[in-house]
Amino acid sequence: MSHPVHPDLLPAGVRAIELAPGVPGLAFTHPAFSASLSLYGGQLLGFTPHGGQPLFYLSPAAILQPGKAIRGGVPLCWPWFGKHASDASLPQHGVARTAQWTVNAVARSERGFHVKLNGPRYGELSSSLSLVLEDNGVSLALTTRNHGKTSASVSAALHSYIAVGDLRQVALSGLENAACHDKLTDTHGTLPATPWRFAAATDAVVSSGAALQLHDEAWQRTLAISSSGSASTVVWTPWQSGAAALADLPDDGWQHFLCVEAANAGADRRDIAAGDSHTLAQHLRLQQV
Repeated sequence: MSHPVHPDLLPAGVRAIELAPGVPGLAFTHPAFSASLSLYGGQLLGFTPHGGQPLFYLSPAAILQPGKAIRGGVPLCWPWFGKHASDASLPQHGVARTAQWTVNAVARSERGFHVKLNGPRYGELSSSLSLVLEDNGVSLALTTRNHGKTSASVSAALHSYIAVGDLRQVALSGLENAACHDKLTDTHGTLPATPWRFAAATDAVVSSGAALQLHDEAWQRTLAISSSGSASTVVWTPWQSGAAALADLPDDGWQHFLCVEAANAGADRRDIAAGDSHTLAQHLRLQQV
């Protein structure tokens, strides 16, 4: 198939690529970084500063095939997070991850690139994504617009697979003393008053949209993470036991990422009035330790 974006419409430093049959994408080259984006799923797959370590983890066993979600980068969970509230036959995490997105605009600036994508519709809801790639990190903004005549409830997440040198040497700060729903045990509690370190499988919805810092001792860097339009943060690692059950993740892949997701999950679902919109955003900035 021909690429849906004509090369003449792309600015310098952006190439139309085919990641796999039926999986078109864009590749970005800038003096400070390189990046890649899949139009299938509207999914940022990679961002690597020149001379540095990648910002996101993409599984080497990821399935690049229509109908399958891509393991890694920043999958878009929309217009529901997790299982559908009333219909178990509908796909996990919504329809955005396995839909073809279209390019609305690509612009270049001195610091990087700004990409606007149009995503799928679900009933009276439409989706769009604004993506800013700059020399020190990325920003993603997922917007839902309600074209209907009545309000609609939406849950969503920017499912960022943040690459780390070794998960056992990572500390996440900013969620101290926050209320937390442990989805593995279906229990509610409060996080400790110290930075979060990981020693087992974790799947938690934290009732906080606070600014975070991910301290990566192995790679000697700190990642500043902030969000807007969100009062919940999802933190997930399958750990060793969970990774072994995932066919599209190497057995040792769990060591190399931590998912820290800006979300509208759990009680943070958003009711969008008729004709209104809501934007969920996450900003990630690389800092050296």
